[in-house]
Amino acid sequence: MIFLKFDNLSNILRQVSEIGIISVGMTLVIITAGIDLSVGSLLALSATLTAFGIMDWQLGFALTIIVALLSGLLAGFVNGVLISWGKIQAFIVTLAMMTGARGFALFIADSNSRNIGFGDGAAPEVFKVFTTSFIGIPFPVFIFIGVSIIFSIMLRKMRFGRYIYAIGSNEEAARLAGLRVNWVRTTTYIISGLLAALAGIIHAAQLYQGNPNDGVAFELDAIAAVVIGGTSLMGGKGTLEGTIAGVLIIGILSNILGLHGVQKDFQLMLKGAIIVAAVLLQEGNLRFGFLRK
Repeated sequence: MIFLKFDNLSNILRQVSEIGIISVGMTLVIITAGIDLSVGSLLALSATLTAFGIMDWQLGFALTIIVALLSGLLAGFVNGVLISWGKIQAFIVTLAMMTGARGFALFIADSNSRNIGFGDGAAPEVFKVFTTSFIGIPFPVFIFIGVSIIFSIMLRKMRFGRYIYAIGSNEEAARLAGLRVNWVRTTTYIISGLLAALAGIIHAAQLYQGNPNDGVAFELDAIAAVVIGGTSLMGGKGTLEGTIAGVLIIGILSNILGLHGVQKDFQLMLKGAIIVAAVLLQEGNLRFGFLRK
């Protein structure tokens, strides 16, 4: 079977690494009972800034990476402030950011992709590390694993992680307990934006280009992975271990459908149905648990 060949399995890992990194940030946001629809566009913006920063603006490798990461951080901060202090629904704010970030990426690139070259006045050889493998495992997978470990420890062992769960479980109770609810929620959106930007840098490095049209529906994959992994859209419940499992399920499913020539539009419809099914299953479990009590 083609699916079980090592090259194909390695390709699955490479593909899920970007969605996986995004899904880590999405998990934190959803645990607070929020949502971030802007991550796909922020990936495209970061990838575009990476390509143009290196090839056209001559910012140098380090400064270009900083600028790309700051784009996600700033967008996440704006999302968080408008949601937390502006009291605007997360769906509306992040939908607006999704549109705005995509538009800004298209403006920068004049609606065209920008190839990334190597050598003098272009990307340094170190940039190729994102396309290499170690013991047969693509390097971006190790970044995904590292990010997952860091934030899993944060959720399980650190006070900030407990604050995230507390806000998602009962925001008013968390506020009365003295938690800085607005700052905690804003920080989750900052992390989500920052990780989307990191995924954008990896995306640009792997394709050797920045394309403002990339990242479409990545937010759907991330949300699907998080929900399949057991994180409740109602907030207060979820683990990164579950999200990792969800990411792998989505990656394997996409790969199998692709190998069988299933059209992209049908894949999107199927993923949408999976999200609905996962939410219904969660709701059913909640109701069953309530009735047992």
